[in-house]
Amino acid sequence: MGKQHRQAFLGIVISSALVLSFVGMMAAVVMASLKIFAVSAAVSYLADLMLHSTQSATLDRLRDSRFGLTIRFLIRQFLLLALCGSIADIDSFVVQITSVGLLLLFVLQLAYGAVLKHVRKKRQDLPYTTRALDLESLGIRRMPHPFLMNKHVRKTLHLDVPLVAGAIGTMATDNWRYVTFGGIIAVSVAYLALLVLLPGARNALILPTADEAIDELNEQLADYRPQVALYFTFAAVSRDFMYQVNMWLESLEALDLRPIIVLRERATLRYLDATGVPVICVPKAEYLARVEMPELRVTLYPGNAGKNVHMLQRAEVKHVFIGHGDSDKLASSNRVSKVFDEIWVAGRAGRDRYERIKHAVSHNQIVEVGRPQLMSLHRWTGSVAQPIPTIIYAPTWEGWTDDACYTSVIPAGEKLIQTLLSHERQLRIIYKPHPLTGTRSPAAAAAHRRIITLLQEDNARRFGRKVTDSKSAARKLARIDKRIADLSERGVRSPYPDLTEHERTARIRRSRNQAGALYWSAIPDEAHHVILDRIPSLNDCFNHSDLLIGDMSSVVSDFVATRKPYAIFNLEGLPDNEFRNEQRTAYASYLLDSECNGLSEAIDAMLSPERDVMAPYREQLKEYLLGPDYPPSVVRFNAAANDLYARGLRDFPIEYPDTSEYPQTPRINA
Repeated sequence: MGKQHRQAFLGIVISSALVLSFVGMMAAVVMASLKIFAVSAAVSYLADLMLHSTQSATLDRLRDSRFGLTIRFLIRQFLLLALCGSIADIDSFVVQITSVGLLLLFVLQLAYGAVLKHVRKKRQDLPYTTRALDLESLGIRRMPHPFLMNKHVRKTLHLDVPLVAGAIGTMATDNWRYVTFGGIIAVSVAYLALLVLLPGARNALILPTADEAIDELNEQLADYRPQVALYFTFAAVSRDFMYQVNMWLESLEALDLRPIIVLRERATLRYLDATGVPVICVPKAEYLARVEMPELRVTLYPGNAGKNVHMLQRAEVKHVFIGHGDSDKLASSNRVSKVFDEIWVAGRAGRDRYERIKHAVSHNQIVEVGRPQLMSLHRWTGSVAQPIPTIIYAPTWEGWTDDACYTSVIPAGEKLIQTLLSHERQLRIIYKPHPLTGTRSPAAAAAHRRIITLLQEDNARRFGRKVTDSKSAARKLARIDKRIADLSERGVRSPYPDLTEHERTARIRRSRNQAGALYWSAIPDEAHHVILDRIPSLNDCFNHSDLLIGDMSSVVSDFVATRKPYAIFNLEGLPDNEFRNEQRTAYASYLLDSECNGLSEAIDAMLSPERDVMAPYREQLKEYLLGPDYPPSVVRFNAAANDLYARGLRDFPIEYPDTSEYPQTPRINA
């Protein structure tokens, strides 16, 4: 059983125990059974703890079913009061103390949560957040200690344990001390927690005014003098969407110009990868308009979004759409791109996509810069490079609508994996789906899970055991993951508060390289891989593969840089020539239908280069899609930025402040 299946099974077992424990408590109230209630209450606390410690997906289902954490605690407390009333008199001492204790506890929990909510809200009123800029002079105090803030609802709710245990103890022994001291302990700890929180909360509320904050930011930017910006905004913020900006970080760092990153949603800063480039996150347009960057002449946009207009209105800046991958999807040739001064594409294919849309953009707006992100890819040697022939299946996701559903996961993914597993030649499969696979379509999510099951079951059948790293490798990977997590933390939580962003970035990238190398060495060469995390990277997966099977997406365009054979699904059943004419990335591909016909030709091309009829076409397509090898794309990307910056300066020369009225610094005679 694979890891995900075990986690799902464990979640079902724990949630079943949780539900049964509440049923048991209700039955105990009806039967006035103290023993059954005590056992059921203990099971409910333990099950809750296990669900949260394993971060089970069952928690979301319980919350959606109106049986969330707070409701569960309230139900347990009401059942406790009901039990007190059924065993003792309704006006008995135990009922009174329990009621008063729970009421006081509720008030203190409410106050604790209200203080934290107020602090967070006020901190959100700051005009911006930053990375790699020195804003110490603003005197912004740190937030309260993470222990007081993280998971505070769970922590404060669990303070009822002494009171619940004390009430049960008093009912069992008729000794008033248990419920009395249990109540005192619960209320005292809650009150003490609130007292400890208040000084830190008060300090965190000592904030500069918006004018003071903006003025200080402008002073810092005046010292740094940014010349090119990467601007990113996205309404549905999550880690899965941040690849759109993260893929450009190293290219941005390699520019001759001084770069800056401008974000619009605070959550994006949390998911932004490590980089030494200064970052400012300015949620409100009114504050962004007051941010002064007089030498800024180029802004790069990885995506089309409504908030782009807040930056596009800067007339002195040249605005460039760089996208987040070249493909034949409609998003890669959007008519909205006409608002930009230039559109940078990888190669001639990108130009042709736009020029097929009449009156969309002019010929001069399009600049071919290559794909700097692909410099780490290994070029094909003409034969299988892995100990076991390796096929990577990297489908795209189901898109925002059914009209944009290009994924093969739903109609053909399971059939493909079954066919590959039954091939006469032993093959290794790497399954690397788009990170958003299954987020919109239940059918895609179900097919995705079935694919994972097939690969895990085949691993188990061939190896007779769980395929994973050795214990030694697992410990090393855990240490590296912990190191990356620690390095990624900033502020009061960071174990490395004195690191500069450049030093932090270098350490994180070294750690990721170590984790990637350890990942491949720790698992048997013959084992299949299901890769859902960032490590190993997609480029790393390409380097460990001999054949790609994919959909119409930028993944295919990027893979073409390796010159290795690849296959694309033609799910609409168009004639081959028509499909290749419509989808330029299919020009040099082997084509598969929903029944996986054509797969044998692709595998033969991988195993026998003399049968690879598409090899010469891939050479042509690589230059068409991604441009020439020389000069390298990193050089072309940098040259395009420099050229556009120079034109921006010609159109809008930098206006330095007039210092003629200032007193002149006296000369010192030699």
